[in-house]
Amino acid sequence: MTTRKLKTGVPGLDEILLGGILEGESVLVEGLPGTGKTTLGLHFILQGVAEGEAGLIITFEEFPAQYYRDALNFGWDLKQLEQDKKLKLIMTSPRVLSQELERPGGLMDQLTHELGIRRVLVDSINFLYRVKEQHVQDRDLINRFINGFKRQGVTSFLIKDIEGEDISPWGMYSVDCYIRLAFDLVRDYQRRRLIEVFKARGQRHLHGQHPFEITEEGVEVYPAALPNQISIATASDVSALERIGSGVQGLDGMLGGGFFKGQSVLVTGPSGTGKTNLALSFLAEGLKNNETVLYFSMEEMGNNLLRHARSLGMLLDTAVREERLTLLNIPSAGLSEGEFLHLLRKKLNELRPSRLVIDPINFLNTVAASSEMVHLTFQTMIRILREAKVTTICTSEISEVVGDFKLTDYNYLVDTVILLRLAEIETTLRKAVMIIKQRGSEHDRNLRELLIDSNGVRIGEPFSSYEGIFTGQTRRRSDGDPAKILVVDDDLQMIELIKASFRDERFTLLSCADGETALQLTITEAPDLIILDLMLPKINGFEVCQRLKADKSTADIPVILLSAKGETESKVHGIKIGADDYITKPFSPQELVARVKMILRRVCGKRQN
Repeated sequence: MTTRKLKTGVPGLDEILLGGILEGESVLVEGLPGTGKTTLGLHFILQGVAEGEAGLIITFEEFPAQYYRDALNFGWDLKQLEQDKKLKLIMTSPRVLSQELERPGGLMDQLTHELGIRRVLVDSINFLYRVKEQHVQDRDLINRFINGFKRQGVTSFLIKDIEGEDISPWGMYSVDCYIRLAFDLVRDYQRRRLIEVFKARGQRHLHGQHPFEITEEGVEVYPAALPNQISIATASDVSALERIGSGVQGLDGMLGGGFFKGQSVLVTGPSGTGKTNLALSFLAEGLKNNETVLYFSMEEMGNNLLRHARSLGMLLDTAVREERLTLLNIPSAGLSEGEFLHLLRKKLNELRPSRLVIDPINFLNTVAASSEMVHLTFQTMIRILREAKVTTICTSEISEVVGDFKLTDYNYLVDTVILLRLAEIETTLRKAVMIIKQRGSEHDRNLRELLIDSNGVRIGEPFSSYEGIFTGQTRRRSDGDPAKILVVDDDLQMIELIKASFRDERFTLLSCADGETALQLTITEAPDLIILDLMLPKINGFEVCQRLKADKSTADIPVILLSAKGETESKVHGIKIGADDYITKPFSPQELVARVKMILRRVCGKRQN
């Protein structure tokens, strides 16, 4: 027989507990003074009252009048509930309570039978130490106390104050569920509250710390992540193949027909490249089709966005009045990652938008407790968006205006990545756009100009006459230019050795230290040949080679695998996945140069003198 779960009445906490607390169990809520333990306990009692289960509050310190007053701050009239015989609040001593729990026909027996008490809150069990006999251990004392409530068949919520950060040893072993409340210092000036379920006997729960707040309505918990769910594709998922317009003239063609409905898009680039312009055009296109759209602005106020849209010829004011466009300005100061996810789910459920913009997503780096939490929050956000089937653009700021850059770590989680850059061409800064990734579709791989004026946003011609735009070293392309070689190795000494090997040769050498960056540079720099080490961080050389050869735009670029592995099996595998040559370390610099020249003559038709 499955034990019934009792809801705590705390928004978000039941989600962490995957439904609530098992009926008849004991729960210990422990934390520093001021963390919200009593308020949490009152939620539990009042939830039972709302479900027709009378509750009992036992206090050893505060007079009932103090409870009545404090509860009214949240709109809870405990005194009226007592008069209606839905609740009983008593002040007693730990010694009397211990005796009454063990005595047949005692106070607990009477209240259980007369009022039908099913839930009890004890605030706080620190006072048990005052009645502790000298030979009784702490664990034995709490076990006797808990068992007294279990004999009555009630679910107990026990509060304990702590002075430091140490976990109560008996708290972990004696109770069925152990919940810890704590303060966390954020950015050296702000504290936030965190809740963590350390233990929940007999049931699964979400691990880790989760932010929570005490609002005008009590405690509200913001789960930092959702439970893992296995999704099975169904016939209804064919809607994911439907294309929708981007609102930017020429961009749909670059995307192979537009965005896929329900996909997530990352638009990334430095300030001033047009990320917000693309986002506003995307929403304006949805409004033309009478869709409901939502804009999460983490920086600019709504009025500024409307003025900015007006300068591009987009009149969005009417859509705001008709509530088809909702602009939310969400200051990141004081915001937690859990609160953001909670707000996102809430607005998606309320508004049911078909299009969403989050501008910029970089705010996660400042509100999340750690880099790991940034990734977890982003992963959870993507799952929420996919479940809501909302097409989403997230903008992301890159600090480098020109020169070397690195794509955000989010790019592997999203369906599409659009990269924007500034190109200095003949003393003029021009905007450039490129589709780095478009999952499930062929797309234009040319670097094109992005044009923005009073007529809106549109895609211009490719920068076919220039190269080096993404590295900030723009120059006009020449047919007589030397071949460009990309060297990929996480050993910096090896990279320097290879570069030294080509010192007297007419080649341009680029380098990077991991497989992920190698794939990015292959797209943006279009090397004529790649020298690729096998043992690389993030993505190994075999996988990089496979991806390059599987992509029509990079399949013709020759790849020389470089490895300390000299086994025949590794060599054969490298050739099978499309590598043009395989060189074993250590190698002769002269041999490496000779093989590069041979492959370039054969594959690229280029001769180097």
